Amino acid sequence: MNIEEPIPELDQLHLVLSRPEAQRGLVRLYADSQAECTRNGACGMEIGMAREKDQGAVLKMYLGDAINLDLDNQLTEDYRMGAENISAKHSCAKIGAPVKVKWTSADQSVEEALEALLKLESYPHLLLTYLDIKAKRITILCVDAAHHRRTVQAMGKEAFSVPKGNSRGIEYSRPAMKRMLEDVYFRVEFEGDLAGGTDPIARRIMTLRSLAV
Repeated sequence: MNIEEPIPELDQLHLVLSRPEAQRGLVRLYADSQAECTRNGACGMEIGMAREKDQGAVLKMYLGDAINLDLDNQLTEDYRMGAENISAKHSCAKIGAPVKVKWTSADQSVEEALEALLKLESYPHLLLTYLDIKAKRITILCVDAAHHRRTVQAMGKEAFSVPKGNSRGIEYSRPAMKRMLEDVYFRVEFEGDLAGGTDPIARRIMTLRSLAV
């Protein structure tokens, strides 16, 4: 790690995510979301939002009012701690695989969205969570905002890519991911079996039965 100075808010995140009990909580919530968002053996796109809420719930439990999760969907960040903005990304691909920067709307072209990203005055810290389902391993990497900004400013448009067949989504490019992950603020790894989630239909039936009189 090569940083200019410590960032207390990121150090707080690191402490929480390093706690065994917090990790157990994350695994349980991720497993339940995995079951909730899976149909006929395939996981739906809604899993991204579910995982973000899972992680946010664990952080909120331990950090309380120090973290704000109720932010506008149009912002680049998902969490806010004091003056620090944090963008949370989840992926089931290999560590370092590109993650989504943002979705573009139907009335905004990809080129316009790219220009807007390049003109940002401030960049959020990145909290990247990679879930290896087969190996039952979860890795969380934090890239501080300064390193995020330097990468984008140095690479320009080459820092981003548009996946084929998805004209409304913009990702960080593989070279940008490689550059950012060469110097992370912190890294946390722990075991995580996501196969034991609560069956979503059974859970709903239990709720319905609890309402019966």
